[in-house]
Amino acid sequence: MTELEERAGAQHAPTVQGVTLASLHAAKGLEWDVVFLVGVAEGMLPITYARTDEQIEEERRLLYVGVTRARERLHLSWALSRSPGGRPNRRPSRFLDGLRPGTTPTVGRTGAGAAGGVERGTPASAAGTPRRLQRTPARCRVCGRTLTDAGEMKLMRCADCPSDMDEGLYERLREWRAAQAERSGQPDFCVFTDRTLMAIAEACPETPAELARIPGVLSRKLRSYGADVLAICAGQEPGQEDGGD
Repeated sequence: MTELEERAGAQHAPTVQGVTLASLHAAKGLEWDVVFLVGVAEGMLPITYARTDEQIEEERRLLYVGVTRARERLHLSWALSRSPGGRPNRRPSRFLDGLRPGTTPTVGRTGAGAAGGVERGTPASAAGTPRRLQRTPARCRVCGRTLTDAGEMKLMRCADCPSDMDEGLYERLREWRAAQAERSGQPDFCVFTDRTLMAIAEACPETPAELARIPGVLSRKLRSYGADVLAICAGQEPGQEDGGD
C-alpha cells in the first residue's frame, strides 16, 4: 500500500518498459505512445448518474482527456455484456457517434429528458471523417520550452526554472489539505498532490476560472474544494465571507 500511495502521489509514468493502468482522472497530464480505452459504453461513459446537460458535457470532456493521452495509436473498445455469458444489452457510448463507421457525430447537448438522447448532425467534413482532436503542447511559463514531464506540466514550468512560489501560502494549503484528508479518511494526495499545491501557490489564483486552469484541479475538485482554496489564497480562513454585499 505504501508503494502504491507513493506512485499515485508522484503521478508520473514509469521509467521502465511496462503497462500503466490508470483511471481517466489520474491520466490527466500524462501521455503514452499507445493507449487502450476500455468500457466506452452507455452507462460507463457517460456514467449512468450523469443526467443533466452539464454532467453529460463533463463526461464528454473526460473522454477527450483519455483520447488525447495517445501520441501515436488509440484503441477504443466496449463489451456487449458486463461479464462473460451475461445479457448482451450494452451499446457503444453516444460519444463515439461520428467516430464509428455508419454513424454521424453528435452535436449540441443531450438533456436529461432526451429519449435515447442523441442529437445528430452532419459529418465533420465533406468526406464524413470526423475532425482530428487538436492538442496544444504544454510550455514552460518561464523559458517557453515544451514540457513532457508530468510533474513539470502540473507546475507549468521546467524543474530547473526559478519558482515564484509563496512559501507561506504553500504551507497553509498543506495544513488545510491534511485536515480535509483526515476528515474524509483518505490520503493527502487524494485531495491534491504536492505538485498541484505548489502550482496553486505559484499562481495564487483569485477566481474559480484561474484555479480551474491549473493542471490537477478537476471540475469535481473545483466544486468540492475551490471556495476553500480561493479563500486561503486571498488570506482568509476557509469558509470565511469576504465582507461584501
